[in-house]
Amino acid sequence: MKVPTHRRLVGANPIATAMTPMIDVVFLLLVFFLCTASFEEPEQNLAASLIVATETPGAGSASTAQPELEDVTIVGALRGEATTWTVNGGRQTADLSELTALLSQLAAIDRSLPVTIDAGAAVPMRDVVGAYDAARAAGFQRVLLAADAFPTAEKSP
Repeated sequence: MKVPTHRRLVGANPIATAMTPMIDVVFLLLVFFLCTASFEEPEQNLAASLIVATETPGAGSASTAQPELEDVTIVGALRGEATTWTVNGGRQTADLSELTALLSQLAAIDRSLPVTIDAGAAVPMRDVVGAYDAARAAGFQRVLLAADAFPTAEKSP
């Protein structure tokens, strides 16, 4: 007697795939991704611990602390025959070696600060280059030259 190896169902499509295993796999993937997902806050909302300075008795007042510098500004003006340099609107000097020493003190605080040299139109170029060299010798890396947006015509004596 001959045993049938497979049965052919009447009306069944021979190429049809079973949908149940595929649905099972999709649900297993869904469960996997839900279990491995982290439902935490994004990094932009992380808390940061800040150090708050408190004033201790006898330690001095907060006014003795130096303000933070954002940049160093050197303004040059011609006074008589000499060029006078004003650093950050404060100290004035006419000597380039004194200017270099003053800039070295500022560079000891932060060398990454930009230095802006704002020389008037009457200041000789050799003095501007001297101030530029003084800033570079002090250790500053970014030395910029300022110019007027709308220069005015100066009258020669």
